[in-house]
Amino acid sequence: MVSRIDASAVSRYAVPLKRWSVAGLGGSLLAVSASYFVVGGELLSAEFVRFAIPVALSLFVVALGVWLRTGEFSAEFVGVVFLWSLAGGVVMGLLAGWVSLLQSVEGRRMLQPASVVLTKVAVGTLGGGLLGVYHGRLRRRTEQLAEQRNRLDEFASIVSHDLRNPMNVAQGHLELARETGERRHFEAVERAHDRMERLIEEVLALSRRGETVADPSPVSLRVVAEEAWGTVETPEMDLRVETDRRIVSDARRLRALFENLFRNAAEHGGETVVVGASEDGFFVADDGPGIPAEDRELVFEGGYSTCPEGTGFGLAIVRRIAEAHDWRIHVGEGDEGGARFDFRGVASE
Repeated sequence: MVSRIDASAVSRYAVPLKRWSVAGLGGSLLAVSASYFVVGGELLSAEFVRFAIPVALSLFVVALGVWLRTGEFSAEFVGVVFLWSLAGGVVMGLLAGWVSLLQSVEGRRMLQPASVVLTKVAVGTLGGGLLGVYHGRLRRRTEQLAEQRNRLDEFASIVSHDLRNPMNVAQGHLELARETGERRHFEAVERAHDRMERLIEEVLALSRRGETVADPSPVSLRVVAEEAWGTVETPEMDLRVETDRRIVSDARRLRALFENLFRNAAEHGGETVVVGASEDGFFVADDGPGIPAEDRELVFEGGYSTCPEGTGFGLAIVRRIAEAHDWRIHVGEGDEGGARFDFRGVASE
């Protein structure tokens, strides 16, 4: 019988290993360097003097790895630093081999002392790790600046277009209300103000949901979904939660994710919303008209909406929350023919 590997189990063990990779590399160098202290079961002071430098450098690599593990760094970031450290050590090791080859060509002894080789490898490993940290932080800062620029573009679009439209509607109906005194014009002004208020609230939420989740904790999908359902106006709609799974998440942001998905389902019609568990995450599905295949990538763009009463920012907020958790989103068709949002790569308790 061919055993099948559980992908979620592999992922669960791979992340901690990746986080400790740099510390493990430093520990390996430390073990090799320390092994030269003891020859024939006796501690030799001469060996201690020669190998003190590679041992010290190896300890610095271990300290770097522990700092990366205990700090607020993702497993991917630590993995990149590990590759830089490994590359630095390999380059310096090759350099030591090249020097030995040149010595042999000149008729001298081919091998360099082990202490010299280990010192070069440790210098390369530590130097590569520090360069990896610098490169990773610089790249992350560049991505943050690009994200901030994109948000500013979104906000400029909202101010120049999305907020101006209901404002113009309110001003036009206010003039008509002054002239005619008819109630319908006052109601139109009220609806325009409600839309502007909702736009402002969702833009503020959009600006705050893109941050990385620093301290997630186990939460119940059922509890958070039912709490979110109680805060959204869903007339004549039912919620069906088909899972008791607990996932690792920020409860406040998970609730905002559910609220926006429920509101989206209510705006587009339908009678039932289902929350359930999948192999490596969870899903939210409805029995409304669904989302055409050609629009399934566009729905997460800020300001995109097929509903006249929608703001177009609800699903953009959902995307930001998922990205903050390092989740992947897939939009497809539900069992009832409506829209289904699958969230994958979700850690369970």
